[in-house]
Amino acid sequence: MKRILIIILLTIICYYGFAQYKVFLLHGYANPKSIMRKLDKDLKKEGFNTKNYAYPSIYTELDTIGKNLYLDILKSNLDSVSFVTHSMGGLVVRAMLKYSDADTTFPFIYRIVMISPPNQGADITNIFKSKSLWHKLLGPNVRKMETDSTSYANQLPIPCNIEMGIIVGKRGKKKGYNLLIEGDNDGLIKPEHTLLGNETDTISFELDHLALVYRKKSRTKVVKFIKTGHFR
Repeated sequence: MKRILIIILLTIICYYGFAQYKVFLLHGYANPKSIMRKLDKDLKKEGFNTKNYAYPSIYTELDTIGKNLYLDILKSNLDSVSFVTHSMGGLVVRAMLKYSDADTTFPFIYRIVMISPPNQGADITNIFKSKSLWHKLLGPNVRKMETDSTSYANQLPIPCNIEMGIIVGKRGKKKGYNLLIEGDNDGLIKPEHTLLGNETDTISFELDHLALVYRKKSRTKVVKFIKTGHFR
């Protein structure tokens, strides 16, 4: 009930321009921030104040990236924030929660849309497991996205009391886009490994991991959730 009242109040003050509210977009592993450019334009067109946030995804530890995001938001003098993430960007937000959850001065987190997040790990990383040379080349975060229950991805805080939508990619067949991964997948992640169990809403598309960011039908649902808190 308390959260509902806060959301109603924020909606009113954001509408009349009294509150400082911003939507942060976070790209995934080994991608530039330009991958989120179309989504950024979509949100700006709907009147949202946005920040297409760039971070060094390959050779900087996820914990450090999460802390840097936390500190950057603190400096922004905001009342509330929302997040749109692609792939590992979802883990960056969860890593940020390790710092923001204990900070009462941190802006209110309104909504989160995660596009194909490796919340339970990315199945593609299991191919490189126990291959130390690959780990040196690909940086520390690939290992952190393994799918076993003790992996870093599976130990991160789970967003609570936050409206969270997850967009899932799949092929819709027994075999997914990547034949090296058993079962249906978006090329990197199995649909079931994107979920946390407490998401407000989910929606799936027969699109691969990168197409989910670019295609209009999935981008439209991102904007829908940021505006309303649901996909449909």
